[in-house]
Amino acid sequence: MPDPDRPTDEQLLARFADGDRAALGELANRHEDNLVGLATGLLGGQRDLAQDAVQESWVRVIKYAGSFRGQSSFKTWMFRIVINRCRDARERGATSAQISAAAKLPVESTAVAESPLRLVNGKSDDDVSAAVQGLQAHTRLLLLLCYHRGMTHPQAAEVMGIPVGTLKSRLNAALNELRSELQRTRKERDTRKAAL
Repeated sequence: MPDPDRPTDEQLLARFADGDRAALGELANRHEDNLVGLATGLLGGQRDLAQDAVQESWVRVIKYAGSFRGQSSFKTWMFRIVINRCRDARERGATSAQISAAAKLPVESTAVAESPLRLVNGKSDDDVSAAVQGLQAHTRLLLLLCYHRGMTHPQAAEVMGIPVGTLKSRLNAALNELRSELQRTRKERDTRKAAL
């Protein structure tokens, strides 16, 4: 049950737009870990690059706080901004070779490590992290949004701009793809171990 004494994200954003600088700090405290976790997952485990993308996102919030119209929740709006900054980061500066190399490393992302994804088929966090990074970007985004702390299916659908029913069917397909990728990842690991 929501705390009536705790301001909503939208109220904090409005207070910030009206000059209350502390309100932005409270928003950051509420969402920073989730945003960095999402960005880390989207950027192949490159935490520094993810933190830069999130920082650029907060700059956007500062710049456009007064123009927020409440057509979506603050959280949805912020996730969209982060996703766009991650796309920008991939297009400039971060080469696909860097992202691919990072994807082969275990991801220390809260988006993966603290989500129900770590429980898929009883696989370890490292297995799931590697499998998630092996998925196509749009599939990885869907899984990160839906299994990231605090993101409901309606919120994820809103972020992606699709109906909830479409999101659920795509999510089912994404989980099947993840299971296949986990099997492939495990086979590769077992083959490497056997070769030693």
